[in-house]
Amino acid sequence: DCIIVDADKFKFVVDPYEEAQGTEMLTPVFVTREILERFRDTFTALWVGHLGNKHLPSQAEWEQLLGSCGGFFFYGMESFLSHILVERLAAMNLQECQMMVLLDLTRSYESMRRQAERSENKSVAQLCLEDPIETAVLLSLAGVRSILANQWPTLLRDNALRASVLWETGPLRALSHSPSDESAWTSRDKPPYLWPQLGDSAWLPVTLNSVLYGLPHLAVG
Repeated sequence: DCIIVDADKFKFVVDPYEEAQGTEMLTPVFVTREILERFRDTFTALWVGHLGNKHLPSQAEWEQLLGSCGGFFFYGMESFLSHILVERLAAMNLQECQMMVLLDLTRSYESMRRQAERSENKSVAQLCLEDPIETAVLLSLAGVRSILANQWPTLLRDNALRASVLWETGPLRALSHSPSDESAWTSRDKPPYLWPQLGDSAWLPVTLNSVLYGLPHLAVG
């Protein structure tokens, strides 16, 4: 049996410092705005969150979003845990959060500078928790049922493609596609600037970077 995650209870934080640099159409804010508009009639109409740097969420606002959601979507620069206080997150009860989608680990000059400044005051143990596997373990212990997350640094274009595929096909269904099955990744429904010009061997970093931790039998509905 499949557990349905209520699409109306999704919360999100997208590039809260707007640190992405490069082609505007590939930035997290632009891509997410397109997703919110494209799927408004099906499942994004009631999504609540922070898009860009018009209002930088405080630690309390992060906790309010995470503690009141059925699903959570983070799409931004550096690691997810570089944006919040890990010790506060570890003390939270996130059992209401069925699914967390983390499209992170992209970098820019601005994001690397922020990361370097914040890392100065963190211990080695705290920095280790920002690694993908440790982050998934921490979120699982806090109660999140499924975590879909990148495993290594990635490009803006690749994350933009992942975002498009994930919400077009469903976060978990997208992972069921074989890396050699390019149909989900080259659909003509996606804008041309997201069509990767890659050989077969180059597809692997794009398609295999995102890994699912936790329960596989969830669906957004």
